[in-house]
Amino acid sequence: MMPQLFAPQIDTVIENLKSDQDLMNQKILRVLREIYSSFGCIKPGCDDEIRQIWIEVERGPVEAYGDYEEYKVSEEVNNMDEFVELWQAYYPQKTKWYKFQTAKFRNDLYFYFGDKLIFTILDKDQPTIEGKAGWNLEVFENFVNWLAEKIVEETGKLKINSIAYNQYIQQNLPWAKRLGRIKRQDFWDILGTEIIRPDIRLGEGLINKLKVLVAEMKEKEKPLLQEMTAKEFFRICEICYDANSYFKNRKENLSSVEKYLSMADGRDADLRNIEADSPQAFYNWYHSGNTLGAHPWEICTGGNSTHISLFVSENAGKWAVRLAGSSIVRVEETVRMAIALYENKIPFELSNAEQIVDMVSGIDSIGIVPENIVPRYCQNLFPPKDRIIDFINLDFEKEFESKIIEKTHWYPLDKIELG
Repeated sequence: MMPQLFAPQIDTVIENLKSDQDLMNQKILRVLREIYSSFGCIKPGCDDEIRQIWIEVERGPVEAYGDYEEYKVSEEVNNMDEFVELWQAYYPQKTKWYKFQTAKFRNDLYFYFGDKLIFTILDKDQPTIEGKAGWNLEVFENFVNWLAEKIVEETGKLKINSIAYNQYIQQNLPWAKRLGRIKRQDFWDILGTEIIRPDIRLGEGLINKLKVLVAEMKEKEKPLLQEMTAKEFFRICEICYDANSYFKNRKENLSSVEKYLSMADGRDADLRNIEADSPQAFYNWYHSGNTLGAHPWEICTGGNSTHISLFVSENAGKWAVRLAGSSIVRVEETVRMAIALYENKIPFELSNAEQIVDMVSGIDSIGIVPENIVPRYCQNLFPPKDRIIDFINLDFEKEFESKIIEKTHWYPLDKIELG
């Protein structure tokens, strides 16, 4: 008989699971192999024999969430009403959905639950696995036993009527676990002017200038500079900085190098110290290998996806300059830099140029990715024709969630089929 587990209990188990061998013993190993075998009826994807299925789990009674007395003693709640309110805040729906996946690479087996790798069975594993000494693995044994029976139950439904099975998922899977896109203008209309609005901050005049320069870039060959020096690179950086008035309120006059050191990542691989006017010195520095692991091109610091870069690369003895910074939180600055470089007749490329034009004009789409995915670098999740470079999770603005759902185009879910 299937062990009775509710969503809060499963979440606790998953939180404590690791993919190494410390939390596995003979019983768990045997059941995992049974799961992989019974799950083999699912049609795999193209890569690494990935199979997946959705599992819907009841949140259960409030007691499944935790012990009220423990929460009260720890002063997280003062009374039962607050405890129930806390439980419902974490589990607002009566059920919670999880994606279960298996994968195989060579002869190693991988098990994912809620997109977290929870178990790995390596081909070299011997039947002597007993788990880490001192660990009580009973709770994990209960979980894999529950999972094994759940997989049999779900695949049984699929075998009876695959159409009805997929229709149920399509109708009931929460929107927060799906992939969609919303027109930026619709998103702006829903949230108003309290969010980042590059269209307002830039104004029609600058946006029109951007459109002109991007149109010219499409018609011309890749622009190249005949030579590059450290001094020239820092001068180009200064044009970008001044376009955004970063140093407007500074009393002292800073050199272009000082501005760079103030704004950039700092890991310049000693670019600041090479002979400033020498093309050969720049060439030698560029090819020295010292730039590996450094960030000389990150001219405005930020997070992984929120910095602005000015890349320089050699092309048959000439030099290409490329400006990149398409994050919605930095795109206004990038646009001002691009226009300034254009007006100063600096040959350069603008990464994602057409997408940036659409973004600041409000005519592109924002990609909505499932809640478990960090909304960065998600281009591969969307059709290339949609040209989506900006992403959010649905709970980005909770109070507007229903309106966002209504205006979003939701992509079809992958069908779960028998192999």
